[in-house]
Amino acid sequence: MSDAVSLATMTGPMMAAAFKFLFDRASAFLDRRNATGDKVEDGAEGLVGTAVERESVESMRRAMNALEVYDEHGLPLRSDDAKLVGHLETVLDELQRIEGRPIDIAAVARAGVAVEVESDDVEGTVTGLVAEEIGEIGRADVRVRTRTVKAGGEVTGMRIERRLG
Repeated sequence: MSDAVSLATMTGPMMAAAFKFLFDRASAFLDRRNATGDKVEDGAEGLVGTAVERESVESMRRAMNALEVYDEHGLPLRSDDAKLVGHLETVLDELQRIEGRPIDIAAVARAGVAVEVESDDVEGTVTGLVAEEIGEIGRADVRVRTRTVKAGGEVTGMRIERRLG
């Protein structure tokens, strides 16, 4: 199964995990590159400073600009969104090319958990995620948005009680 097929067939939580992984990894790469003024990037092989690498980086930047809209506006991350999948595929391809090694995005997506809880007023208890421990490959993206927590109310983003990852 190719990475492109994997991205296009992911479920909502898997797509959210793949998005976060690729977005964070590409952002970190671009931040390092900007900090060094586009000098030689540590760990990149063969393409550093060449026209091919510069085009790879520009392609990644264009895709990341589009993905920032999804991130900033909390747009839904759906595998049937052809533009989203296309931009994620571009970021994945360019990261693999620049880093010189494959990324098993399906494995990355399976290791993650994404939880979103939105509430206006909390009078009881709201918990986003419960896990005993987080393993080496486990990841959790928990977002709890609450407008008002009333007296006696409790909001918890994550409680570690069972193993995650």
